Amino acid sequence: MKNKILRLDETLLIGKGGVREVYQHPDDPLKCIKITFNQKKIRSVKREINSLRLYHLRKKTFERMTRFHGYCLTTKGKGMVFDLIRDFDGKKSVMLSDHVACKVEPCLQPAEIVYLLNDLFEHLLQHNIIISDPAPHNILVHYTSKNKKKLVLIDGIGNPQFIKLADFSIHYAHKIIKDKWRYYIEENPSLKHIFAITGYKR
Repeated sequence: MKNKILRLDETLLIGKGGVREVYQHPDDPLKCIKITFNQKKIRSVKREINSLRLYHLRKKTFERMTRFHGYCLTTKGKGMVFDLIRDFDGKKSVMLSDHVACKVEPCLQPAEIVYLLNDLFEHLLQHNIIISDPAPHNILVHYTSKNKKKLVLIDGIGNPQFIKLADFSIHYAHKIIKDKWRYYIEENPSLKHIFAITGYKR
């Protein structure tokens, strides 16, 4: 942890969830700083950090998740430094939930959303990336070019089991991935109309 105290203010605020606030890193446009304000959820935050560190040690691909770059000191308290996902044109990538709700222009069409979700799901299984909360607000739509895009997880990563069998077993890892996907994606109320239109099947 570096001794420099990074100044954070509301002009750098990117978003706020139920657990953490996310700020643009004042010295690096490709990184963000997450500040935990809900101490009741600190266990889930530590779980995510431990999982990302484990995946780094195991040399897993970070193509669909953000890297953890360590801790820092800020005027808002202790922060955690992560990648900040930007599109090919430099703009910050937008949450999948905003596309689902058509809050962006242009928003993804239902068939595109289903295709990208299936693609992400297969990637998680292929690389045994365990998820705890893959809800649409924890996923970004990352445009790598004008016509190419992929989904990237920015939160909700990690093994929620008390006994971490899935960290060492493909069978248990896949079971968690499928269970969490069913609960947070397939049974998500905001996606029901999209699945009904497209006839989505995993």
